[in-house]
Amino acid sequence: MTDRLISAISDCLDWARATRYPAPVETEALVLLLGVHRDSGAPDPADWTLDDVLEVAETIRRRERPPRGFRDTWLSWCDHLVSTGRLISTESPRRLRAMIETVDLTPIDPATPLEEPEFEVAAPLLDRLGYGEVDADPIRPHLPAPPRDLDALAEDCPLLYRAARLADWAAPYRLLRPDTEHDALNDDDVVVAAETLDVAPEEIGPVFGVARAAGLLRTTYLHVLPGPAARAWSRGRPGAAADAWADALVTMTALPGPIPFLLLGELFLTGRARSISDLTHVGTGEDDPAGHVQRSLEVLSRLGAVEETAPGRYRITALGDHCVDRRLRASGIDLPRIPPVSDLTAGELLDLAARVRPVDVEGLMDRWLAVRRPVGAAHDLLAAGLPPSGGDQEAFVRAVDARPWADTVLALIAEGPLAPDTEPAR
Repeated sequence: MTDRLISAISDCLDWARATRYPAPVETEALVLLLGVHRDSGAPDPADWTLDDVLEVAETIRRRERPPRGFRDTWLSWCDHLVSTGRLISTESPRRLRAMIETVDLTPIDPATPLEEPEFEVAAPLLDRLGYGEVDADPIRPHLPAPPRDLDALAEDCPLLYRAARLADWAAPYRLLRPDTEHDALNDDDVVVAAETLDVAPEEIGPVFGVARAAGLLRTTYLHVLPGPAARAWSRGRPGAAADAWADALVTMTALPGPIPFLLLGELFLTGRARSISDLTHVGTGEDDPAGHVQRSLEVLSRLGAVEETAPGRYRITALGDHCVDRRLRASGIDLPRIPPVSDLTAGELLDLAARVRPVDVEGLMDRWLAVRRPVGAAHDLLAAGLPPSGGDQEAFVRAVDARPWADTVLALIAEGPLAPDTEPAR
């Protein structure tokens, strides 16, 4: 048993003993519950979704019988996470508890075939990540933008900004609407919140959903409270706004299914601008795959996750990169990142630039140029074998000296590893 599981079990038992009305917790049942949850691929014992409940229940049903007090222990575990604010997912506590109360735990024949999930839509992305049936090329390292730069971009997203304002308005707490399985504000609070945010009352529901997904709000069974992202953002932690944006992106798209994130994954891994026709395979299964892909890209563009480089051609942005990186790392996929480049020689820089994603070449070179004298940097690049356009080395040096930016260098390259691979990404 891992230290994390031991700590989680100990904390829950301590909580159960200290509550006003002692909660029913059987140690054997709790150990089994959290062990099955971990073995199903959950990243943290406190991270629960409705799908996790179904998957754990399916595993438990294949035992001869669950241990004594299993469902009551499961409900107490849920109560422990909610009451202590430790529930990591943005799942509604009400819906989570209701599913635990009703999920089928009747034992079944262990030989009953498992229902395999459908991976057809995600197959290309899984293949590229090395988790599919096709041999994958190595994942190219990417160049993350500085956290404060990402924060500035995230704060420009109007929907996220409204969600942050709603979280500020809700502090220190508000009562949730009673007698409903779904989390929602009371009618009177909806009216006041709409006036505060200067939006129509019917817009508060979607903004509330975004704030929940972003971690700017969290809910208990009765209350809505500021979430961990709101505290981190208000305290000025670098990257807090960008993290909130990334966590809420799929919710902000208001599009059903996995296609928006799969499109981001494709653009992230290829690191190039792609046309609608290049990406139509991501919409497989839809009545109008190309149309669905186009609508998804347009929404992602409005939210700042992708940008249109030419009519019908899109590439991922720094914020889009951050979203994919954050979500895949949370799933246990370790994506390679480009190391610091300031100490690289010109030759090492060119070797690295030939191995990274095309979309990162310009940023990579900008960071390298930023810590060098322009004339010296230009001469070093020439000496390392970078061929100037027209063969005019002096003109290349003068241009870089006048404007020491990567786009200057890239515009003056005649051929070589940077030119053909970079141009499609620009």
